Amino acid sequence: MTNLKPYQQNFIELLVKAEALKFGEFTLKSGRKAPYFLNAGSFYTGELIYQLGRFYAEALLDSGMEFDVIFGPAYKGIPLSVATTGVLFSEFKRNVSFCFNRKEAKDHGEGKILVGAPLSESTRVVLIDDVITAGTAIRETVELLKQVGNPHISGICIAMNRMEKNNDGENALETIENELGIRVVSIVDLDDVILALHNKEVNGRIYIDDALFETIKAYRVEYGV
Repeated sequence: MTNLKPYQQNFIELLVKAEALKFGEFTLKSGRKAPYFLNAGSFYTGELIYQLGRFYAEALLDSGMEFDVIFGPAYKGIPLSVATTGVLFSEFKRNVSFCFNRKEAKDHGEGKILVGAPLSESTRVVLIDDVITAGTAIRETVELLKQVGNPHISGICIAMNRMEKNNDGENALETIENELGIRVVSIVDLDDVILALHNKEVNGRIYIDDALFETIKAYRVEYGV
């Protein structure tokens, strides 16, 4: 484990304050029963979505990725792309564009499946999402983008790396990176969360005590990387 950067510490504190990161027992789409769950849908106020956009912006700038457009896959990626582009301009004077897809193309008006910036082969795009579990949604997005301008995908930015294996027993994020040839960065990973919260008081409470720490450790023995 390394020391957290200030924005990472602040992000983790925001996650628990907004109840976007919860601890307990949660059944994931994969059928796994996880002791924690991240839901970016909890950032539904102006204050929270602005702060979330700032943390994505800082992670993207920290990564050194070059991009012209932030693409948000429907549906959770849509507000993330808009919020992050807004913060990049207002706080960091970086004027980039956003783009997102509809689940189905309209049968009236322009009838396009994309909303926002036009994409071409010369466009450098970063995909933005909350987490990657199996990577199905990311693969679908990459295939979609090949059909609508075929932009260069500079990378993928997510809120938290769960540091888990996929259903084939492989490192989920590394598999995506190797298969697609696309770099994945996260604002924080699970090690960062544990470092920030284990037996440390945040917002007047301890979110990860020794008992929960042991539960998470046991879960990671089975599914972690």
